[in-house]
Amino acid sequence: MARIRKEEALRWLSERLPGLSPGECLDFLCKKRNRLVRVVRTEEGFRLEERGFFREDFEASGEKEVLKLCERLFSREFPRSHMLWAHKRRA
Repeated sequence: MARIRKEEALRWLSERLPGLSPGECLDFLCKKRNRLVRVVRTEEGFRLEERGFFREDFEASGEKEVLKLCERLFSREFPRSHMLWAHKRRA
């Protein structure tokens, strides 16, 4: 599990998205680890899960769409966070 700055989260995500296999995911959590944004690689594309202030799921077909959605979700789920926990695991 890595501790990254919120400003670097999208760059960190864009570097690791191409290497994801179907069934793997990237998790982003706030400091207290009670809010989560998860990017899951599926056979068709990506599924984004938001667990925290809001509880929603999103589907995305490409990496650019994932980055755009994550930018919105990070600002919505982590409005006061400066640092995030990030890690890669099996979904």
